[in-house]
Amino acid sequence: MAANYTQSIERVSLRVMVDRERNKVLYAEAGKDFVDALLSFLTLPLGTIARLVAKQSNIEAVTVGSLSSLYQSVTCLDEQYIWTHTCKEMLLQPRNSMEAYCQHLKLNID
Repeated sequence: MAANYTQSIERVSLRVMVDRERNKVLYAEAGKDFVDALLSFLTLPLGTIARLVAKQSNIEAVTVGSLSSLYQSVTCLDEQYIWTHTCKEMLLQPRNSMEAYCQHLKLNID
């Protein structure tokens, strides 16, 4: 039995004025939803950023300075060198202190 499922598409507004000769943004106007989503990136732990960059890069490997290699090193680290498996998971998939707030954004970050 198929369940009734409707997908709603929510739009976020952003208007930008660009000087094409200089390739510069002259003016940007955004709604509250866009600003909330943009500023929510500042709440992400670095481990989450490294994981998402590695996971979402479908063209070639993207690195974020030495952060990507540090993340990969922890991923490959044998668990005998770390207290518990839970400690390793906390490093690889850290919780966002603003997680409850970010769940209400129109953009799903993770």
